[in-house]
Amino acid sequence: MVRRGGWPAALFLAAALLVKPVQDRVDASRGGPKIDPDLLYFSSPPVLKALALGYDSLLADIYWMRAIQYYGRRDEAARRPVRYKNLAAMLDIVTTLDPRMLDVYRAGSIFLAEPDPIGAGQPDAAMKLLDKGISLHPEEWRLRFDKGLAYFIYFKDPVRAARIWFEASRLASSPPWMEGLAARAFSEGGEIATAKDLYRRQFEGSDRREVRENARDHLASIQVDEDIWALEFFVEKYVRSHGKPPAGLLDLIRAGLVRAVPLDPSGVAYAYDPATGKVRLSPESKVHYLALPYDYREAYRKQLARAYGE
Repeated sequence: MVRRGGWPAALFLAAALLVKPVQDRVDASRGGPKIDPDLLYFSSPPVLKALALGYDSLLADIYWMRAIQYYGRRDEAARRPVRYKNLAAMLDIVTTLDPRMLDVYRAGSIFLAEPDPIGAGQPDAAMKLLDKGISLHPEEWRLRFDKGLAYFIYFKDPVRAARIWFEASRLASSPPWMEGLAARAFSEGGEIATAKDLYRRQFEGSDRREVRENARDHLASIQVDEDIWALEFFVEKYVRSHGKPPAGLLDLIRAGLVRAVPLDPSGVAYAYDPATGKVRLSPESKVHYLALPYDYREAYRKQLARAYGE
């Protein structure tokens, strides 16, 4: 005896599994030039959802497998006029049939964003797919992480990435390192003031030792860079007014250029070489220095020049 509902389910599964073979057979049987050898016969997500007869998740799995095959068959892709023309449509179908499939948004956005020939070279389509996922799963931090990563890698926009990662860091499910990632991206994009604010907030507010230490090291490293750039700026001013470099950094005080020579964040004096005019951390320093991903030395020197009349 056939279980109630068994025959409809079996018929639906058989029909769904035949979608790809039937399409391949039709393509192979065409004679002469092909108008569109990459034609997607079922391309409307609402239509497919209506045809699913309640088996949305099953059909979503089938279309997701088909999308993976479509992406993974590189020799077949090379023969298409547009390598991955239908990839975005397939992923839209899958996520309409079953919006819960987080892997489709995440992996699918990579398939779309990767440049040709590895991927579809469609970062805008990847953003659209991730935005769809975020709208349906607003508390899922991973989708915002992926969106920020796409902006960072494919659009070369670290500040936009940082803003998205900062949004993700506000979610209850977000890991503690997300805010630090946003701060680092802000610093790479030149938004040093924002990066410092985020690191300071982490240092003062986090209950995780490794997070506080990371924030402390970044804040200390930014201070070291700014101290060194400022001291070298005043050394150059001294040279212009005295015709020779100062013998030591205390000469800057005697010349009225600075009120006090700063110590590094660990309380150790900076090392100064009068032969070159360069300032650096002392070998005795306890600062765990981290080189910033963005060199804003020239921008900082311009601020000094405006503040001190140059």
